[in-house]
Amino acid sequence: MRYCFVLLFQWFVLSLNAQDTVKVTLPAETEQQAEQNYNMGIEALQKHDYQLAVNLFSSCLLIKPAFDKAYANRAIAFTQLKKYSEALKDINAAIYYNADNPEYFYNKSLIFWGTHEKDSQTVALDQCLKMNREHAEAHYYKGLSYFETNVYDKAIEHYDLAIKYRPGYCYAYNDRGSAKRNIQNYEGAIQDYMKAIDLDSSQTFIYNNLGSVYRMTGEYNKAISAYSKAINKNSDFLLALINRGATHLENNNLEAAKEDFELVLKKDPRNFSALNNLASVEIKNRDYKKAKDYASRSIEINARNGAAYYNRGIARQMLREEQGSCEDWERALELGVLVVKSFIQSTCNE
Repeated sequence: MRYCFVLLFQWFVLSLNAQDTVKVTLPAETEQQAEQNYNMGIEALQKHDYQLAVNLFSSCLLIKPAFDKAYANRAIAFTQLKKYSEALKDINAAIYYNADNPEYFYNKSLIFWGTHEKDSQTVALDQCLKMNREHAEAHYYKGLSYFETNVYDKAIEHYDLAIKYRPGYCYAYNDRGSAKRNIQNYEGAIQDYMKAIDLDSSQTFIYNNLGSVYRMTGEYNKAISAYSKAINKNSDFLLALINRGATHLENNNLEAAKEDFELVLKKDPRNFSALNNLASVEIKNRDYKKAKDYASRSIEINARNGAAYYNRGIARQMLREEQGSCEDWERALELGVLVVKSFIQSTCNE
């Protein structure tokens, strides 16, 4: 049976690099006020009070309008507030007043990351790396860009460099593991995920990723153990709970699979993946009425859930609802579930 699950491969935080507090040179009271506003803005950034940071850096710039670091840090605050046009204006101003700081180009790249302007992001990252080849975070985001376009070898090259220049870079190890997983270097992926866990065992998504590699290699007990660690650390991590249930399902432990999917539904009654996976359980249990019901409920929530049409088609076929099953399989095929082609050819085109 087919069922849907999602492999989580990366979670990350925009690591915008704020500039340190400074001593500015201005006459008497204006110098003191600009310094005070700027340093208070840095403190607000560190406390994640981004609107206050914007206000303080703006006050600083009224006194010192050519202060590149104030523009750069206000750009960071605007980026965190998702005010990307304002952030871009500020980072460009910072570069205008000081074009020799690679951090400005790195922070500019993250603005383009937020606006999904990949070409512009690449230009900014390349400029940063041209100025500072050892910028670990810039290499990391280059790796992410290659990963998103399925160029895994290039992604691994940049993750390698991110780790070289920042040996304790947990996210780089995790994402390099995901790239290795996608080129079927499962042993290398496991090693990278284990290293990431050693560096920061609080990151539950890494246990989920590790479990998914073990699941791919058929090591179900290890997969279940990894997913369980993620769930024990965060009982609301529904993706790990769904994946653990799917592992039980693949291993024909139907009761354990059902318990996991039902627990997901207690926490999220509209979780269409859990509903469809319960349909898969009931198909294996040969309770086709229940399977049809679960798949239908999944489709009601997400009408583009191809796997649910696939499962409902199977249930309808076993219930002798031939026309309905063929309609479901046709819809599943439209949504990219290619395995139904053989069913349609053998059953629906007579």
